[in-house]
Amino acid sequence: MGFLKFGKKKSAQEFDPDLDDLTIEEADLVRRLFAELWPASEGVITLHGEYALSSSGTQFGLYNLSRAVKLEPQQNWSQVVERHISGLLSRSSATKDEDLSDEEVLALVKARLIPSTYLPQGHRGAFTYRRTIANGLEAILMLDYPETTTAIPDAIVSRFDAGHLWETAIAAVSAEPLGEIQTVDVGSGPFAIAITDSLFMASRVLDLPALLTRAGMPSATHGVLFAVPSRHHLAFHVVESPGAIHIARDMSLFAQSAFGQGVGEISPDVFYWSDAGYEQVTSLDIDGRLNVDGTGAFFSAVNAF
Repeated sequence: MGFLKFGKKKSAQEFDPDLDDLTIEEADLVRRLFAELWPASEGVITLHGEYALSSSGTQFGLYNLSRAVKLEPQQNWSQVVERHISGLLSRSSATKDEDLSDEEVLALVKARLIPSTYLPQGHRGAFTYRRTIANGLEAILMLDYPETTTAIPDAIVSRFDAGHLWETAIAAVSAEPLGEIQTVDVGSGPFAIAITDSLFMASRVLDLPALLTRAGMPSATHGVLFAVPSRHHLAFHVVESPGAIHIARDMSLFAQSAFGQGVGEISPDVFYWSDAGYEQVTSLDIDGRLNVDGTGAFFSAVNAF
């Protein structure tokens, strides 16, 4: 299986302080392309570290663009930037997020699983409602438009009953097509892998019982192992025997392979869910050796067999 080959990791190159998915040279290229491809009819554009400022005073963040270009070879970056600008201009002429009615917000809202480092430090104060899922994992609410997605700030969330808004957002994710599920067994036992183009594939772990129902699998009396290397990837295994500890190691190889292959990175680790909540199961030490946590709810479940 190709996923057992470890993916390309970030090297010792110096990364840009504002667009940290890119090296300094790559980030400069993206900013230059953005300025060159910005339509003259839209006025003057000024480039700053993590955003572009139009002559009308509108800020256009460059963070998502920095992630998008990493999906393509550098010779295609001008096309990626051009598509991104087209989407920005389309959105800028549409209704602003804050002007949406409550009904429109509820129709567009979805919950998204993100790494804890997803938001730049200076932006986190506007999204304090975020939920911590496990070590390194958070959930945030997004408006899912046809052309783009935007994170919902506190100012909009405060208009709603928070519990109802989260329930609506998670249900919307669970209702998305699941796509084809591949069963993989590399020696320790089977686990399932689902990969789609959806930005919310990994977010389905926010309601694992619903995921299992959609996948036609039995309920998870002893919990579920899962890996979410990117927003497009999800691996999961219903714990049914002590052998789950070995499957966790196999899943870690998958997660490490898929992590770092492009936009939407979440985590190279394996996690566990049960009625007690979520927890991190695997981690890598500074020498790259795999560690499996032997102290949490996962080990209690394994030892109960």
